[in-house]
Amino acid sequence: MKKISLITLFLFLFNFLSSQNDNRANSLLEEVSKKIDSAASYSIDFTYSLENISEDIKQESNGKIIIEKDNYFLEFMGIIQISDSNKIYSIVPENEEVIISDINENDDSGTIKPSKLLNFYREGYLILWDKSENYDSTEIQFVKLIPSNSDSDIDYLLLGIDIETKNIQKLVEIGKNKTKTILTVDSIEYNPEIDKDIFIFNENDYPDYYIESL
Repeated sequence: MKKISLITLFLFLFNFLSSQNDNRANSLLEEVSKKIDSAASYSIDFTYSLENISEDIKQESNGKIIIEKDNYFLEFMGIIQISDSNKIYSIVPENEEVIISDINENDDSGTIKPSKLLNFYREGYLILWDKSENYDSTEIQFVKLIPSNSDSDIDYLLLGIDIETKNIQKLVEIGKNKTKTILTVDSIEYNPEIDKDIFIFNENDYPDYYIESL
């Protein structure tokens, strides 16, 4: 009878436990997905922070995004970004310029597209059960997401979910360069009233701007 090494036994136990954890994580994410799928659009106010201790970097900014399918309107760090499902229009008032670019559906870096903010986790990740924390008497359960693409710039993500409301509350991204970014959902509104023109870029609204198409 062959001897089973400790490493082999450890890996077996780890995989077994992970598979158990995946069931809990998947069940929780299914509940989150049902709530997201029941709405046609969303308006989210958020706080974004970036931290890299080794580089002595710490930044924090507030933003707002309105999402409807693949369309979105984003206000963040003094920049307005509009996506009409085909192109992205980045408007920089400080420089009086507009950058127009195509949507890259083949981006393998692991970067989360704004329009996918509430459903990015549905493919491309190994899903594991992680820690639970309390914020202002609210229980937040974290699910760990490890990109299946080894070339991703992301080491792993922690998706924090409000256990009571099943809303996504926090997204923590740990980069392979050890940079930590945290997106905290300050408020979320499902099916808000939306001016449909908000997803349309009108060049006539920016007569003195330099407009460049990439």
